[in-house]
Amino acid sequence: MTARLIAGLALLALALTSWAASPHAVSAEIEVRSQAVQNHFPQGLNFTIYLASDADITNVRLRYRVLPEGALVTVRSTCTAGAVAQCNASVGHNRESYLAPGQDVQYFWEIEDASGQRHDTQQELTTYHDSRFDWRSATEGLVTANFYFGDDNTGLAVLRTAKETIDRFSALENTRVDIPIKIWVYASTRDLADAAAGRRSDNVHLGQLAADDTVLVSRDVDFLNVVRHEVAHAVTARATRGFLAGVPIWVNEGLSTYAQTRLLGNEAQALDLAIRRNRVLPITGLTASARDASETVSLFYAQSGAIINYLIESQGEQKFAEFIAGMRTDTMDGALRKAYGFDQFGLEDRWRTSVGLQPANAGGGGSSGSSGGNQPLPTFVPFGAGGQQAPVATPAGGQTASGANTAAGEDGGGSSSLPVIIGVVVVVATLGAGGGYYVYRSRAKTAPPAA
Repeated sequence: MTARLIAGLALLALALTSWAASPHAVSAEIEVRSQAVQNHFPQGLNFTIYLASDADITNVRLRYRVLPEGALVTVRSTCTAGAVAQCNASVGHNRESYLAPGQDVQYFWEIEDASGQRHDTQQELTTYHDSRFDWRSATEGLVTANFYFGDDNTGLAVLRTAKETIDRFSALENTRVDIPIKIWVYASTRDLADAAAGRRSDNVHLGQLAADDTVLVSRDVDFLNVVRHEVAHAVTARATRGFLAGVPIWVNEGLSTYAQTRLLGNEAQALDLAIRRNRVLPITGLTASARDASETVSLFYAQSGAIINYLIESQGEQKFAEFIAGMRTDTMDGALRKAYGFDQFGLEDRWRTSVGLQPANAGGGGSSGSSGGNQPLPTFVPFGAGGQQAPVATPAGGQTASGANTAAGEDGGGSSSLPVIIGVVVVVATLGAGGGYYVYRSRAKTAPPAA
């Protein structure tokens, strides 16, 4: 019995030895010899990994997500051939994978060799830096201001302005900003250009909501009002997450224009002139086309802001919050009817009447709701104004828009009377499998004739 057992064990050992030596033996685990990330601002991040295995490396993918809420994205790498391989993958080098300064990227590698062996690396974290400048920062709560010029007062002014905007618009839109907001302040549009989404275009950017948690602004023109505008976009992005049909561009941009203490550039002048000549845009014409055209860009922002101003100041903030919330599951017209009792055409006629123009729609745009047709265009109290009012847009027809920005920019932000056209462009861009919209504030070289 013992002899048979010993013989059996010997045969088993021989069989195992032969199997291990055969061509079908399982390879040793894939070895990760090293990995690295290089920051190539503004051309993105380059990821490198060095691998070794008993079989040829056949498939290597980089998996990453942009924090805090980006979707998981797959990037196929390029590798040298063989069982010892170097693989590279890039993120942020094109429009589709744009990275904003300061964004945190969480990543890992998926690796497979010819024998079927698979290996996933541990998750790592890296940050995309604008490495051209020596940045300083100031933080209060969830907001961080980053800057490389001026003194500490620069950061404190940005923090104060951002916090006031977040507090006010979170209440107005019945939302909560629960993610860190990073604001990057550039000394000029030239410096900002390489950091902006769409940086390869011919646009000049005064500011941009580059990601839901990242604001870029330049100090060239009235920069604290640009901070207000872009931070308001960040609040609206939080308030409108998951909306089925999104938010009309004039509502989004109108809210951010309403956040400003005064209009920028030629916006007030364009609205004044359009009202005097009865050439304001129809509400259905407040579209991306009007925003993008040099002939109407200033009027688009001024009029969008004026209509939002009218809704909020004449109907109250509670109803406006109901209107915004209603668009989560309904159209704009449906949300307007539920909150106010009229649709967009009724809103258009009421706003036109408030600035001294005749209604444009014979049908009246639905029931009258609670709004009278002859109310003056209201004003709002700007932040830090100590109770004094400053209109965001033109009062009754023919009067000069006191919201016109004709003085020097705030805190040395540059002259706001420069002959420029200020505009904001919202672009839907895909970040891998996720998405977001980005706001461009553009400046034309010369002011076109007023409409």
